[in-house]
Amino acid sequence: MSAVGEKMSVIKFILLFVLSLFMTNILLGCAASFSQKPSAKSAEKNTANNQPHPAVHEKIRKTIVQPNQELSKELLYELLLAEFALQRSNYQLAYDKYYNAAKKTGDSRLAKKATRVSLFAKNEAQTFKAVKLWSELEPDNIDVQQILASTLIKKRQDEKAIIYLHKIISLSSDFEDGISRVINILDTIKEQDRVIRIFTQISEPHKEKIVIKLYWAKISLKYGDFKNTEKYLHEILAAKPDYLKALIVQVELLKKQKKNHQAIQALEKIIQNYPENKVLRLELIRLLVENKSYKKGFEQVQILADSELAPEVLFTISLLSIEMDQLDAAKQYLERLYTYKLYANEAAYFIAQLEAERKDYAQAEQWFKKVKHGKYTFEAYLGLVVAYSQQQKFEQAFKLLEHSNTNSNKQSIDVLQIKAEVYSQAKKYKKAYEIYTEALDLAPDNSDLRYGRAMLAEKFDRIDLLEQDLLIIIKANPQDNQALNALGYTLTEKTNRYQEAYQYIEQALEINPEDVATLDSMGWILHKLGKNKEAVKYLRKAYDKDPDPEIAAHLGEVLWSLGQTNEAKSIWLQALKKDPEHQVLLSTTTRYLK
Repeated sequence: MSAVGEKMSVIKFILLFVLSLFMTNILLGCAASFSQKPSAKSAEKNTANNQPHPAVHEKIRKTIVQPNQELSKELLYELLLAEFALQRSNYQLAYDKYYNAAKKTGDSRLAKKATRVSLFAKNEAQTFKAVKLWSELEPDNIDVQQILASTLIKKRQDEKAIIYLHKIISLSSDFEDGISRVINILDTIKEQDRVIRIFTQISEPHKEKIVIKLYWAKISLKYGDFKNTEKYLHEILAAKPDYLKALIVQVELLKKQKKNHQAIQALEKIIQNYPENKVLRLELIRLLVENKSYKKGFEQVQILADSELAPEVLFTISLLSIEMDQLDAAKQYLERLYTYKLYANEAAYFIAQLEAERKDYAQAEQWFKKVKHGKYTFEAYLGLVVAYSQQQKFEQAFKLLEHSNTNSNKQSIDVLQIKAEVYSQAKKYKKAYEIYTEALDLAPDNSDLRYGRAMLAEKFDRIDLLEQDLLIIIKANPQDNQALNALGYTLTEKTNRYQEAYQYIEQALEINPEDVATLDSMGWILHKLGKNKEAVKYLRKAYDKDPDPEIAAHLGEVLWSLGQTNEAKSIWLQALKKDPEHQVLLSTTTRYLK
């Protein structure tokens, strides 16, 4: 569009805006106009002067222009142009119009608008210019002094910034509030020496005040100067033993020093004096969980749960309850959270995850469907696909996958991986294999995808493809015990290459001697090699760690071969009670228990 065309377009918008205001005024005021019409003389005057309608004039005056300030046609045009420029994201034009209007009129509100536009546009030079004008027009406004001080700090003009930092303190409701505002600005500085230099100048006249010592303690803690932190805290608490802010800094110091047990004790003592402080109790719960004191942590959660809680607190204790494996309690808190509209999607997602964890896929399905938007939308979509799949609702799962929309390469890969798993569960192994291949085209170095594809190849007896993928993984990472074990176990089961299989499993066991799957594999390959006494040791260890049906099948078979048939039967029968449809277990018991 040409410059002339652009200008005409803007003017057209302005005219439409003025007309809309005019019509609004007529529609809203028509009832009043029947009883009180303007005089012919006043109407004639407005027309003769070619002024905007009084409604427009008054709206602009009330919202933008200072009382008793003349609103000329030129100023009205400039301000409307600024408004339309802002609506059309033309921040440069909006800034120029607001800034120039502020200079002409001396109106601090226009300078404030110019400042906000420049901040939104992230134009530091214009922000400094606008906020300086705003400060000159409204010198007693603490907000503008803070923005100006922050801007000067960013520009590394520390000496000038100090002038305004002093002003912030003088304009604050009290000294502590002023110092707190100053510290918030200084927190944006990374260099320790700059912070110390500026705060020294600010605090020197007040260095004996407790609040100054408190902030020196905080600054020392921030930069890891624990000795000085302790010194200041000692001075503060000697003078004021129950000063809550200092006690909290003391807890933070203990945490930084990795003295979690002492931090917990200190926090428990503080909470005795401030039992209603939910923030402190939440921090105590977090520390207890971090310290694996789950029972104590859950006791504190229950104390919180008896009171009215803000949604943020409910969300926090829900996640903490999940961390502590208190899933029933977590669900209760999440259901309470679900009643808050702003948190409904997050709550629904985590409830769905809980139900999926407990294998109640019907409930998980219902809750995943309640996640309508928000940051967990994509994860909920994948969760719903899995929930359908686990309930053998393959048609719904495939239909949902067909309509997937992804925003990134990672999301595309996640969808393909889930899609492959669904086809695998539906026993369409070759189709699943093809989908994994499609995913690997997007991410050829992704070992999880390659491992998944390898395991599918075994399903349709293409051991050559399985071996090819697993060897690629092992070559890229010789310490991948999962791939080593998978290759060794498959060779044990599907071939007579027992010596090769033994070597792979041996390598996997050296990398992770306590891995249950690898212990089972070692026992099974030793059995195939005729070393049943050695095999039993590994299989017993695996079974003690995890009484999995397949491990039970292997252990029972080796015990049977050693003549320990009663024990073998006992292990098999126990396993069948837990999983009566396990294929490996059924195949084994069918052969021996005729």
